[in-house]
Amino acid sequence: MTTSLILHTILALLLLIIPFGALYVLDRPTIRPFATALIRGIIQLLVFSLIVWGVYKINNTWIIIIWFIAMAIWGGLFVVNKCRLAIKDYLLPACAGLFGGTIVVGLWLLVAVLPIAAITARWFIPVMAVLLGHSSAMLVRGLSNFVTMFQRNRAQYDFLLGNGASPWKALTPFIRTSLLAILSPTIANLSAMALATLPLLFCGMLIGGFTPINAFAVMLYTIIGCVASSVLSLGITLVLAKKMICR
Repeated sequence: MTTSLILHTILALLLLIIPFGALYVLDRPTIRPFATALIRGIIQLLVFSLIVWGVYKINNTWIIIIWFIAMAIWGGLFVVNKCRLAIKDYLLPACAGLFGGTIVVGLWLLVAVLPIAAITARWFIPVMAVLLGHSSAMLVRGLSNFVTMFQRNRAQYDFLLGNGASPWKALTPFIRTSLLAILSPTIANLSAMALATLPLLFCGMLIGGFTPINAFAVMLYTIIGCVASSVLSLGITLVLAKKMICR
């Protein structure tokens, strides 16, 4: 780390005087949890950055695969904990769903869509990280909604089974609800993303050397990939978790 980078980091941290000052004037009890969350987030970002830096430097296929598997497991733990489900029952389906949904869509983007000559850590890590992060957040919504609705309306499932419906046919209303739980926020947030998140990413890509048209294309591919991977991850997870949910 250079002296210049340390100085710039300190100057950036000085901006925190604004939110801390506002909390000091208006809501002092919130300062402590805000500072704790901020420090925790900085530490997590630093650890993640160091890991990614190491993977970048080594640029070994097996190391990249191990990194991706570790991230899928971490994402599965995140989903199960957020949904407040039993780890021993739902961790494997959640991890497998995230791994399968992300790797299929990610490889499609890397091999068939993005204009790159070879799959290296420079492309694999950011593409998979974005897909995995979005899929994890959406899987929390979808799986939690599915389990909650099934527990509340178990009688409907039993009624459909008793009238000759197959197990998957009886689960269709719950699957539809969980699918809408992940697609509805995406549809609702697309316009907000165009005004808030996407310009930041777009500017970051321009700073990174992309031309405006290439930056637009990559962002479009990423958005489509995020939606596709979240739906596929949910489907794989529900297939693997069906026995646990319906027992």
